[in-house]
Amino acid sequence: MGLDQYAYRKTPETGEEGDSPAFWRKHAKLQTFMEHLYTARTGLDASNLNCGELRLEAADIDRLETATKAGTLPVCAGGGSACSRLNWSPRPIPGRLSLYGHQFQDEQAEAYRTHDLAFCAWARAEMQAGSTVIYSCWW
Repeated sequence: MGLDQYAYRKTPETGEEGDSPAFWRKHAKLQTFMEHLYTARTGLDASNLNCGELRLEAADIDRLETATKAGTLPVCAGGGSACSRLNWSPRPIPGRLSLYGHQFQDEQAEAYRTHDLAFCAWARAEMQAGSTVIYSCWW
């Protein structure tokens, strides 16, 4: 069981799925960021994002870029939907991350930092060209 995440563009001409230059594997902090966006925007539970689509807006990319640069992407604290896809214990230990197999969220976020910032630049350019940028995930 795992969490796979990707982003792609939909072209203004056809609306078809286009390039997908961004792929992540078990990037818990990014997933938590995207799930917060999804629930705020749709009012739906974050579990509905599984194999779903989240249309990203320029302001979302700005916030993602700022949080990535500052190292303030939200922590997946256990018990939430993103955490369960990463094999979190159903009973988090207070004061300690209790993730099995992916307890290195900070290290993972740092490893993806350059990739995340490149994604932000790509997404911004695609939006300026009139494309829609979509985030999706599956577990």
